[in-house]
Amino acid sequence: MSTAKQNWATAFYWIGVAMALACFAFAWAGNTDLAWRFEYSGFPLSWAFAGAAIVAFLAFEFCDGRPSPARAAEERSPQLAPEWEAVES
Repeated sequence: MSTAKQNWATAFYWIGVAMALACFAFAWAGNTDLAWRFEYSGFPLSWAFAGAAIVAFLAFEFCDGRPSPARAAEERSPQLAPEWEAVES
């Protein structure tokens, strides 16, 4: 994986973490005098942070170059030589 792609994946991951934490913070702070007007509007701010976190984590998954565990196990499995396949049949 290229360094630029790895940097993008890392950035999207940490953006997702920050947005998820902000989502929880605004949901919990919704009953305070400071944050109630943002949380009880037509579209709550915690929902906006949650949506941004979901998008950031999806972008991280698309930028991340590591194979899935199933594909990695498939690539590691030994392949039988053609002569052994004929013997097994």
